[in-house]
Amino acid sequence: MSKSTTIWVIALTGFAACSGGADGGADEPVDASRLDDSAVDAALVDAALVDAAVDALSIDAPASNDGFVTPTAITKANLQIGGVWTEVGDPDWTCLDTASPDLPSTGTVALGGRISDFQTGNGVGNGTIAAWSTAPAMTVGTTISANAAATRGDFSMTLGMLPAGTRRYGFTITAQSYVSTVVLGRYYPSGSATVDDIDVISEATASALPALVGVSRDPTAAFYVGSMRDCQGRTVSNAVAAVSTVPSTFTNAGGETFYFSAGSTSLPVRHNVASVMNRDGLFTVLNVPSGPALHVQVWGFRTTAELNAGTMTLLGEIFAPSETGQGVLMRLQPRRT
Repeated sequence: MSKSTTIWVIALTGFAACSGGADGGADEPVDASRLDDSAVDAALVDAALVDAAVDALSIDAPASNDGFVTPTAITKANLQIGGVWTEVGDPDWTCLDTASPDLPSTGTVALGGRISDFQTGNGVGNGTIAAWSTAPAMTVGTTISANAAATRGDFSMTLGMLPAGTRRYGFTITAQSYVSTVVLGRYYPSGSATVDDIDVISEATASALPALVGVSRDPTAAFYVGSMRDCQGRTVSNAVAAVSTVPSTFTNAGGETFYFSAGSTSLPVRHNVASVMNRDGLFTVLNVPSGPALHVQVWGFRTTAELNAGTMTLLGEIFAPSETGQGVLMRLQPRRT
């Protein structure tokens, strides 16, 4: 398989346990860094990026998204052991709909790091990075990454103080031969220097993702890539993900969800291979009509009682705006208030 059709998927093992965030409720951190076997930095979900708590909801799979189906089993927790994704028991949902541990923003943040190619991990030079608070238009810092061979992709910037009620930063990254990439839910304590690497998706990767599952890419639509973790930071399987036009309940925004193979090199696969979230907890929603008020949601059954009753619970959610042709990266943990 050529490099343009290969996605090196990161295990996202660096999630912090029990993080939360919300857009008026409870979301989880989001930055789906390079999807591959490396560890990713911990990120708690922004209380300002999450949506309000809800109980449970009976949902039938909308015909317009064949990847958002009703699971036939309860959710499970998984760990990568010896390079193999292994089921280790029931997920920890004790932090679901509890208060977020994110502290309010009280000042600026000195941020340094590297803009990296989502697929290869190589530094991306002359990339423009814009940090924002409640929406992409609310910019709180900008910079351009270095392009010299020895430091390609490196950047440093000062992030402005976030408004009241917002505790996480979003980023929009643009570079030549790359799609405009949105990275969500980055939490940085105020007043301290922080190092963080941020990914950007190439045009080649944006075309390869749908090609792997036999779908044609709609260049006018957005696409989303993310993962789901429980309160202990373990990946979640047997859940389903989709994009909603409203928070807290599901109203299909369009697009089609696919899950990953959970192999040593995890790739998106067709529905007949993985109809629900696999043991690596990864998902992508392709060809989503872009919009300023979209929400990525993860639903599933926590218990056998919920499964028997057919009432799925909203496990993770994040405010995820997008524009035409953008790629949006995130990772979700149990929703927090």
